[in-house]
Amino acid sequence: MSFIYSYPYSDFAEQDGKITISTGPVIVNKAGDKVLLHISDTTHQYQFIGGKYDDMLNFRDNAIARAHEVTGADKIILSEDDPLILMGDIIREHTEEKILLVHYLGWIEDEENVGTAKWFTREEVTLLDAENKTSSENVKIATDYFLKK
Repeated sequence: MSFIYSYPYSDFAEQDGKITISTGPVIVNKAGDKVLLHISDTTHQYQFIGGKYDDMLNFRDNAIARAHEVTGADKIILSEDDPLILMGDIIREHTEEKILLVHYLGWIEDEENVGTAKWFTREEVTLLDAENKTSSENVKIATDYFLKK
């Protein structure tokens, strides 16, 4: 088993680099006006519940496993719709790295018991992003994408 986290790769031009693949649900409340965020153990900023990709799981199962770990929720439901996939560059430990984020629209049955996570409206996420309290631009992008549905 490998976690694809800051993982070495070589591109078609034989240039070396590092990549992280992360999958997770963008959990939306039943009213459809809030997303669930938690503070990352690594960045200490707000982000969606997700996790580095365990290559023994498919993307959907990886997303569910991480969401269960963070929230303790017994039932996590993912939409059958295609995920939102975002690719970007980040700086980790003074080195540029590629990151591939696979976001599934998701829900949980018990919205009151979400572990250390918290619910945020689109406006609150916009404010967190403006104050540099989110782990990356994907938080605002995916919030806007999934809350417009």
